[in-house]
Amino acid sequence: MITEQELVIKPFGGAVTPPDYIYGCTILGDGGLVPVIDSAVLMSQIGSYHNPSKIGVPSKTTLDQPILSNYAQSSAGSPFTVLLVDDSVGLRQTLALTLQKAGYQVLQARDGREAIEQLEKNQTIQLVVCDIEMPNMNGFEFLNHRRKVSALSKIPVVMLTYRSSDKHRRLAMHLGASAYVTKPYLEQEFLDILSRTLNSEQAVHPPMVTH
Repeated sequence: MITEQELVIKPFGGAVTPPDYIYGCTILGDGGLVPVIDSAVLMSQIGSYHNPSKIGVPSKTTLDQPILSNYAQSSAGSPFTVLLVDDSVGLRQTLALTLQKAGYQVLQARDGREAIEQLEKNQTIQLVVCDIEMPNMNGFEFLNHRRKVSALSKIPVVMLTYRSSDKHRRLAMHLGASAYVTKPYLEQEFLDILSRTLNSEQAVHPPMVTH
């Protein structure tokens, strides 16, 4: 291992058909565009190189599916508002661009304490995407505070973190998280999770319609 970086993996456009050992691509800090390789699949293909007909044949993955704009819309047709909570400015900006491109409205907070302030000021927030390791108030502390406040406990929270252990996942779900996603993540799969979480929440708490 040479170094570790926070990466957001984006799918290739329809003009490019990548081999199936490539997850997608990512943009580095200097603006360079590089492919992201699934090393396990690549090594497996190298091991079976005696059958070249299988090399480079793209698999059918979620990356082939387009990002649908209605992911970001409620049943009433208005865009969902998402609060991003992470102490990394770069990650928040990257996530915000991804969500805005998909049609979401986005607010940001640097830690759990700022997130609570945002939730108290903005009653239009319908989903929170939250990291675990943050100063002032971490993700677990935020979840614990949220579940004690009736108005906040109804807002679903998707955890997005490098912590991949079952212990952290179980604790987050016990404290009321709706989903648990580890970094690095696939952009399309992440959007799918947000969409499912929001649609599930609407089914439980349908929006009130006034005439």
